[in-house]
Amino acid sequence: MKQGRNAGWARYAGLLMILSLIACNEREQGEETGGEESGGGTVARHFEDVRPEGVSSPEDPVTTTYYIPQATIGDMYEIEAGGIAAARAKDPEVRAFARKMVEDHGKSLKQLTAFTTNNPANRATAQNLDPRRRAMVENLQAASDDEFEHVYLGQQAAAHDEAFNLHKSFASQGAYPELQEMAARNAETIEQHRNMLKALMNGNGR
Repeated sequence: MKQGRNAGWARYAGLLMILSLIACNEREQGEETGGEESGGGTVARHFEDVRPEGVSSPEDPVTTTYYIPQATIGDMYEIEAGGIAAARAKDPEVRAFARKMVEDHGKSLKQLTAFTTNNPANRATAQNLDPRRRAMVENLQAASDDEFEHVYLGQQAAAHDEAFNLHKSFASQGAYPELQEMAARNAETIEQHRNMLKALMNGNGR
């Protein structure tokens, strides 16, 4: 069992290296071309000093043109990864957590989509995962049964840290009061998810 855990963390470390290279390449391409990424409408010229690989702290400035597609992509990743984990995880608590991710992030995705439909935010929600989140899903799908839960929970810890920073920052510094309130509620929900993750990882010796 210990060997399986070590293999799981080794695969997760490899994933982080791959994602770092992907993110660096995306940033360089965006700076050179000013064009759109394949993640459904994130435009490099609209980042306004926010790096496309994510928000590193709750104090980072986040614009509406960055927040909307990134929040959408984050929700879509959680829904897809949660569906996979709900079917593959052996631990019933991990399966329950995965189902909650599908439910909670499905709600926030629906709310954000409704906001962009009914308000002149001049920014549509993303329609597809970006290369970074797609690589995470593929890594999760490729994980063996023995290492699956380690890979999933490791991804979830990183993804929820990034999502918390994104929503928390926009809640305090973003535009559109209604969207800021939505971001604040999402940040609270994500903080609850982070606490659940800590309990799962500590309680199961992961």
